[in-house]
Amino acid sequence: MKEENKIDKLIRESLKAEKPSLDFTDKIMNQIEAKNSKEEMALGSLLKRTSIESPSLNFTDRVMAQIERTSALAVDKPLISKKIWILISVFVGSIFTYVLLTGEKNAAASEVIDGAVQKVGGAFSNSLSFELPALLTSPIFGLSIFALSALLFFDYFMGNRKLSVKI
Repeated sequence: MKEENKIDKLIRESLKAEKPSLDFTDKIMNQIEAKNSKEEMALGSLLKRTSIESPSLNFTDRVMAQIERTSALAVDKPLISKKIWILISVFVGSIFTYVLLTGEKNAAASEVIDGAVQKVGGAFSNSLSFELPALLTSPIFGLSIFALSALLFFDYFMGNRKLSVKI
């Protein structure tokens, strides 16, 4: 223990803290102030050399006119044009009509429809003849296509609805 106390005493004596002079803080503060004053003088001379630009009298009006012009040009274009929507509706309508006409038939309506289809189809029978798969002729498929088309049209018209709010 005595040896440990001796070692601690030696360490304490060798690690004496420096004591700065009484005016140490004042000297450091004066150096900082001198540096700040040099920077302020440089900034002041820089500001004096460059004049502050003031905008023209109609600056705000010109900027607002440009903003309005660019916002008017940015019109949302639909991904599918009206011509394509008409083409899609004709295609879906024709499939729906075909499914309704070739689905389950009762005898009286079947003869009338078959007669009309044969008269119209007689002109095309030589040039156009095809059979659709059973899936495409089912009534559920036709109703599904109709429901999907109705939802797409609803989405299209709700998305293109113009709302304007003026404040």
